[in-house]
Amino acid sequence: MKKLTLLLLSVLVYSANLSAQSTSDDPVGRVFFAPELVMQNQQAINLTEAQRNNLTKELQNAQSEFTTLQWDLEKEMEKFKSLIEKENVKEEEVVGQLERLLSIENKIKKRQITLLIKIKNLLSREQQEKLQKLKK
Repeated sequence: MKKLTLLLLSVLVYSANLSAQSTSDDPVGRVFFAPELVMQNQQAINLTEAQRNNLTKELQNAQSEFTTLQWDLEKEMEKFKSLIEKENVKEEEVVGQLERLLSIENKIKKRQITLLIKIKNLLSREQQEKLQKLKK
């Protein structure tokens, strides 16, 4: 039980460290643009109405998927907690549940990257260059 708790804590700390890295250490952050950055700089990059509409559509689709995945993640986390809080932890059950949790997390990450790709592809080279300058 202690080993499993330590392992989970290590994974959480590692994940937190990854997300706290600066953009220069993060290849995803370096080449892609957060939706907020694009929307906050619409005028500066001359975002067209068509681009804005496409971006809004992509964000709405992604948000819908993220909500469903978040609910799934919370449901599976609840099951995971109940398994590890037992007096005698069944390794096979816990590892199986952990795999289900990690699968959902991977789906979330994949959807996030897909959204970032779609956002980048909506922008012209000039708009991307301007956003790169604005990020710094």
